[in-house]
Amino acid sequence: MAGSAWTRRPGGGTSLFVVLVLDPVTEELDSYGPYEYRAALAAAALRREEYDREDLGEVMIVVVPLHPATPPDEA
Repeated sequence: MAGSAWTRRPGGGTSLFVVLVLDPVTEELDSYGPYEYRAALAAAALRREEYDREDLGEVMIVVVPLHPATPPDEA
């Protein structure tokens, strides 16, 4: 599964991804994950189907890489 411009696997060894859901009408934002890449694509597709059934085609669903924060150096 190659993905689209919104879901293309980035380089750099990222292995975890999050599904972001944004409703531009209500301005609500939610995220789901983390997932492995293919599982994130599948989760995004299921959410797209769910929102399409509810006639909410304007809701944006994207897969983005998760970059864990680096803990600060302890002094």
